[in-house]
Amino acid sequence: MAAFTACSNDNEVAPPGPTVVRPDREGAPRSFAMGFSTMPAEETIPSYINAFATAARYGELVMINRAPPWEEFFPNHQPSEETNSTARLEADLLDQYEGLSLVFAIDPTDPVVQRERVANLPASVTPAEGFGNIDLRNAFVAYAGYVVRNYEPEYLALGVEINMLRSRNPEQYRQFLSLYEEAYDSVKATHPETKVFPTFQLEDLEGLLGDVHASEWEVLDDFQGRMDVLAVSSYPYLAEEFRSAGDIREQYYLQLGEHFAGEILLVDTAYASAPIAGERVAGTEADQDAFLQRLLQDVEAAGYSGVIWRAAFDPQYAGTGALAVFRSIGLRLGDGTN
Repeated sequence: MAAFTACSNDNEVAPPGPTVVRPDREGAPRSFAMGFSTMPAEETIPSYINAFATAARYGELVMINRAPPWEEFFPNHQPSEETNSTARLEADLLDQYEGLSLVFAIDPTDPVVQRERVANLPASVTPAEGFGNIDLRNAFVAYAGYVVRNYEPEYLALGVEINMLRSRNPEQYRQFLSLYEEAYDSVKATHPETKVFPTFQLEDLEGLLGDVHASEWEVLDDFQGRMDVLAVSSYPYLAEEFRSAGDIREQYYLQLGEHFAGEILLVDTAYASAPIAGERVAGTEADQDAFLQRLLQDVEAAGYSGVIWRAAFDPQYAGTGALAVFRSIGLRLGDGTN
């Protein structure tokens, strides 16, 4: 932290991020908010800070996606200095870039295995227990409270792409549902203005990922009365049905309003600009641009409240493994060039 703060002569602490100047807008004004997640170009603190600065320069939303540090919120434990210092840095960045609204996503499931299990389980909790373990449940609620106290987000996601857990591990999903209700009520009791919801994975809702199946929009009913926003992620380049942006059905994004009458937010969306090794995806920059234009047009036409692109810059560390599908999703190269 010391490398990113300094004191002036009047003892004021310098802001942690660079000064940003928003470019003049071109074209017709838009009715929705835009932004980026904090996925950095490099796994360094300066690059992470730059992710905030980029969101502030070009948009109005920034999204933090984080798995709970489970054991730190177990009985007789407390948040680590790393957790607290990260919260202080991020809160300072949000204060500096005061035009940004925060979407904080508490992400308790493992994306590497298509979210069929709890992520980063402590050794004392078996996968079979998962969301049924009382210490884990209490930690989830406690961490949600920590987030709203320290970040005061406008939007709080309790669970990410949660429909994938439902179809892959029904028992864990059942346990999560009751935990979600408990956490939702706890947050609302102290911060009623916070918009609380889970996120859903659109391609999986439509049955287009992995094993093709019928659409599963009925999952939204499980959260009736405790879902302030419909928030979906979308990576259509990973769906078997879409070989290019032009293949995406006309109503693909416009249909969201048919399933939810309230505020709708597209979070965590992207499209590859280059082929991905070992995958059928053959993205191009032109195809990525076509998808982006289509997405923004649909969000505007449907009156949705906002859209968040996963990464402003190509993540340079995403060369292999599960992250490889995100290697070329940035709107700029990892070094910042176009």
